[in-house]
Amino acid sequence: LKKDIELQVYESIPMRDGKQANNAFLQELPDPVTKVTWDNYVALNPRQAEKLGYKEFDVVSVKAANGYAVDLPVLFQPGQAMGTASVALGYGRTKTGKAGNNVGKNAFPFVTYTNGTLKYATTATLTATGAWEELAQTQTHYSFEGRSIIREASFKDFLKDPMAGSGNHHKHKVYDLWTTDKHEMLGNNWVMAIDLNACTGCGSCVVACNVENNIPVVGKDEVRRRREMHWLRIDRYYSFNDEQHGSVTQEKEIAHLDSLESVSVVHQPMLCQHCDHAPCETVCPVLATVHSSDGLNHMAYNRCVGTRYCANNCPYKVRRFNWFNYWNDSRFDNYLNNEFTQLVLNPDVTTRSRGVMEKCSMCIQRIQAGKLTAKL
Repeated sequence: LKKDIELQVYESIPMRDGKQANNAFLQELPDPVTKVTWDNYVALNPRQAEKLGYKEFDVVSVKAANGYAVDLPVLFQPGQAMGTASVALGYGRTKTGKAGNNVGKNAFPFVTYTNGTLKYATTATLTATGAWEELAQTQTHYSFEGRSIIREASFKDFLKDPMAGSGNHHKHKVYDLWTTDKHEMLGNNWVMAIDLNACTGCGSCVVACNVENNIPVVGKDEVRRRREMHWLRIDRYYSFNDEQHGSVTQEKEIAHLDSLESVSVVHQPMLCQHCDHAPCETVCPVLATVHSSDGLNHMAYNRCVGTRYCANNCPYKVRRFNWFNYWNDSRFDNYLNNEFTQLVLNPDVTTRSRGVMEKCSMCIQRIQAGKLTAKL
């Protein structure tokens, strides 16, 4: 099946124009909206793809009016305009380095030079190739199934009630495990607040966390297996807007929508919440994860025997397991497998070995450095 369609090429958030394509941290940084890593693709509206007879991850040939063509997998993108397709720039480089060589396809030839300006839109023909390629995504589900994970309200409801969507009208019964013997926290009790109204999902914090805490890059195949090691992730959910009434579609109504066009994106950074009564702590048979006196959930790496009970019991799914010894395995040699690139490692943070569970430490090394400075 062939179909002429408007093709838009753009710079993705992780790759931009491809100048930093050899940076493995950026290759493994998920796109803020599609959550794809290590690849580019042709994005289509789900209804458009269904109309053309394509399923997600079907590989199609994208041929522009200037004759240039590449084969790319299809990705369904709710909210994209009907009759359009989009492809990210910055991929397909061949002489940039080990991490960036031959990742994705080169979309720059789609850009044309007209009347002294660069034109990033053109007409293209999509043709099915019969091939199939799974993209490496860190998130494949976009609905929170009616749960109050992200609280939101329409502008119309906000004008009626400034507290709309806050959930403050719900009163929950308070439970405490320390009813008979109160467990008092002396001194500091460390917490971190994230402003969801300000977050744009850019992912800068994810890269900063990876660099600071010696988090390994695992590559495309491991991300496909849901084995990415990011301590901090940014969940993306779609908010379905009713244009006629100006209200937010309720979760229970999403399954009955005829189209996924009127959507907006909601971002939620997610990391270890350092729960006061952490469920991961109660199931560890060797006490590898314990609570500190200043409110942090700690990991003792040399105690961990890798049962992964803690990951199973974590309601936020923020624990990561070292399936391999990433620092000394030739299969994971993107950037930290030789004596020179290992100089970027943070000496204040332990490099974890195979069979060990890890998670956000609330940057305990920086907290300790602050305490030492305060003592001086």
